[in-house]
Amino acid sequence: MPQTITTLAMAAALGAGATITTAAPAAAAVNPAPPVLRVMPLGDSITDGYQSSTNSGYRLQLWQRSQTHNGFRADLVGSRQSGSGPDSDNEAHGATMINDFRGKVTDWVRGAEPDVVLLHHGINDLDRGTDKTNAPARLAAVTDEILAARPGVTVVVMGLIPISGPPGVPAFNTAVRQWVSAKAQAGAKVRYVDAPGLVRGEMVDGLHPNDAGYRKMGDAFFEGIDRSVADGTAVRTHRGRAGTESGGADRLRWADWDGDGRADRVLVQDNGTVRVLLNRGGNGRGGWEDLGQIATGMTTDRTRVRFADWDGDGRADYVLISETGSVSVYLNRGGDGHGGWDLADKVASGLTRDAGQVRFVDFDGDGRTDYAWVRPDGPVTVYLNKGGDGRGGWQDRGTIATGGTTDPTRVRWTDFDGDGYADYSAVRADGAVDTYLNRGGDYHGGWSVPAGPVTAGTTTEHQQVAFADFDGDGHSDYIRTVADGSSTVRVWNGGDGAGGWTDLGTASTAG
Repeated sequence: MPQTITTLAMAAALGAGATITTAAPAAAAVNPAPPVLRVMPLGDSITDGYQSSTNSGYRLQLWQRSQTHNGFRADLVGSRQSGSGPDSDNEAHGATMINDFRGKVTDWVRGAEPDVVLLHHGINDLDRGTDKTNAPARLAAVTDEILAARPGVTVVVMGLIPISGPPGVPAFNTAVRQWVSAKAQAGAKVRYVDAPGLVRGEMVDGLHPNDAGYRKMGDAFFEGIDRSVADGTAVRTHRGRAGTESGGADRLRWADWDGDGRADRVLVQDNGTVRVLLNRGGNGRGGWEDLGQIATGMTTDRTRVRFADWDGDGRADYVLISETGSVSVYLNRGGDGHGGWDLADKVASGLTRDAGQVRFVDFDGDGRTDYAWVRPDGPVTVYLNKGGDGRGGWQDRGTIATGGTTDPTRVRWTDFDGDGYADYSAVRADGAVDTYLNRGGDYHGGWSVPAGPVTAGTTTEHQQVAFADFDGDGHSDYIRTVADGSSTVRVWNGGDGAGGWTDLGTASTAG
């Protein structure tokens, strides 16, 4: 899927702090995205990109090739960031020996939740280790720890660069290739890829490639992932799609209450109580199942109440922003009379007292809602949910966008291309909607910017517009709710200009 990737900031396309005024003769097509795989580069200083001009090493070539590939798109993950590439996340630990990863890799893998781990390690063991013969066995033990830490993960193991200085590289590679083959035959999701046959001019020293050598490593890892995708070994782990709130602070919200993939009607009453009507297809197409009151509520200020999936189980939870800005979560186990609630209690101290500037969105596609602060002048700061205060904390992603508008009420977060990542949208004054497809945000993969608005819209009253997946196909739909409480739905079919929208008419009436 050819894309334009904005790798710096939205300002490069918009002008810092400016309201979107870009015009286009026709609205843009948003094509379904290929599966996004969370890929963890794991290793030593070679994985870190040491001696490359970008300090990104093979990771840059791998990432760039995947962005225009129809088979998969890589989202690099890990607890560390290094290099000047668009996506700098990794799990590289320079100067380490293989055994340095034992007992640590479990936490790294569980924290990043990769679909694929790219493992390249062992050159330091051969260069300065005391037990070089058993280095392949130690790498096998690390691989076993990875597989145990995350069932379903695919591990792509690359051999050592043949021209590397230390003796024993050929024997090491042969031993690793053999145990990878044995594990694969036993059912483990592992694959061996040969390191590229570099020449002296592609090495900086006896251990590290130069840019040309790193590009060949990136190509080798890319082909390894691609083959794993093609044969069904590497797959995107199923994650819930309820991590992003639909937007708005009015009585009616849209959220997947029961985890079936379709947005349900959630009504926050004046007295704070919450009523849910499950989406069975909407008016004339299966109707609604009224669960009645599912919560007494924690406040009568409905602007402080949100519904988004905190724990990644696919069901929207009750999220409360206090007057001080702190955030508490009540986990949806079915609600009052239907399984009750679990209290996660205070999960964040918050960044602002103004609830109108706070959005809960699944920014990194892991199925759990993250904290986004949309500042009044436009920029957006994101903290990734790693369990919240006292439970794994938060990962500060920093400012991930300069923003497309200085009016936060026009901002919507929603997944148009179906990759599980919340995209940034802004409703223009003329009702058209500009969308920036989330490829990781500024300095983490950038944004893909369609050629024009994804829809011309049906109203200039932006407060009436919400986006949520009404039909459960993984793509957000356009929902307009008017003053009497009734809602019309236009189902995404590719967006204006390429498939358009399917008008379902009035899908729900007031009540």
